[in-house]
Amino acid sequence: MAQHLPSPKAPNYGIDAPEVVLRFSIFGIIGVILWLGSIFALKTGFLPWAGFIERPGLWMGCSFLATAGVMLWGSKIGKLRLRDKVVSSIPWRGDEAVLDVGCGHGLMLIAAAKRLRSGKAIGIDLWQREDQAGNSREATWLNVQLENVVTQVELRDGDARKLPFADNAFDVVVSSWALHNIYEKAGREAAVREIVRTLKPGGRVAIIDIRHTDEYARVLRTAQMLNVRRTRPNFLFVVPTFTVTATKRNDA
Repeated sequence: MAQHLPSPKAPNYGIDAPEVVLRFSIFGIIGVILWLGSIFALKTGFLPWAGFIERPGLWMGCSFLATAGVMLWGSKIGKLRLRDKVVSSIPWRGDEAVLDVGCGHGLMLIAAAKRLRSGKAIGIDLWQREDQAGNSREATWLNVQLENVVTQVELRDGDARKLPFADNAFDVVVSSWALHNIYEKAGREAAVREIVRTLKPGGRVAIIDIRHTDEYARVLRTAQMLNVRRTRPNFLFVVPTFTVTATKRNDA
């Protein structure tokens, strides 16, 4: 696999929802400008009514910039901590076949690959950059190289709604902040059913997302998965993130 990118010192797992972060940052800067401008106008007497926008400008600037800051923290630090918690909850043997659905920059994929000795972790994605800044197969492979898991990882192009894998192919299937980008309910349900289909009897699934997690849990229960659980919310991206886990029946 011949990908050539400049080699940074550390892996980059991307900024999630980059357009949202940019908009919040712009609105925050505008608010700060309005606040500073109103102070100047009041002191100079240029606009006597500027006091009406002083506090709203300050509130707007601080709230939007704070939200953007929290989202950036979530992308750079928070999601790595949650990833480690979820991956550590899986009882690894080291020979598992793992699938990461919507792998993005390889956040879950690489963490799972580090738990393998003879197994293989496959990441599949459509590589949409509007969902994650700089999302590409090349960027993900660079992270794989930097994390020294080249022999354990394979990347493929593919759609979560129709996974190009056989039934009962994987011991573990993970997905993080990806399925909500399928806008149609029927499409999201199809993706969850595909996860169940490709999971081996006794296999485990962990889905992390900011929306529709109650929907994922319902589909998993309908598919007769065992121990379906949905965690309490984690606010690392301001909007709540939930983790849904389940195990496939051994007789499935």
